[in-house]
Amino acid sequence: MVTIPLISASVSSVHAHTALEFSTPSNNQSIEFMPAELSATFDQDLIEIKGEIVNTLELQGADGTNYLLSTATITGPVVSAKVGDGEYPAGNYFLKFRVVSADGHPVTREISFLTQSATEISSTPAEPVTTSFTPEAVESSSNTLLFLLSGFMLLVGILLALGERVSRGASNRRKWRANS
Repeated sequence: MVTIPLISASVSSVHAHTALEFSTPSNNQSIEFMPAELSATFDQDLIEIKGEIVNTLELQGADGTNYLLSTATITGPVVSAKVGDGEYPAGNYFLKFRVVSADGHPVTREISFLTQSATEISSTPAEPVTTSFTPEAVESSSNTLLFLLSGFMLLVGILLALGERVSRGASNRRKWRANS
């Protein structure tokens, strides 16, 4: 009897963990100021589980100070967060992230970057410059214009009347001379 060895081929699917494609700021980047928003983009969409925080970003200074970030926002493969209000000294920072992609495995990593200048971030918008509409000012302007036009018309009327009177006076003198 001939024995034929059975070779069984098993196909296993390999699930690679998600990988960071790029970030803002990028790893080891030197930037002028702290950006108002930090983000990391991965090669797979990130998952969200209702009622649970599975994807996080943290900002830490080189001295170990943790800085406030908003709750991470997920848009497909991008996790982002706004930098909280406050003063950020020039120096080294670490953007730490923990994300979970469709394969269900968490990936934890950090990138470092350098800010060259101190930055103050404020989410409070600058005081708006308000210009108020005041009807009195418009009425005052229109009253002034009306007064000036009336004065001009009066002056024209006086000049016309004087011109007519001068003209009649000259005509009357001619008649008087002619009669004398």
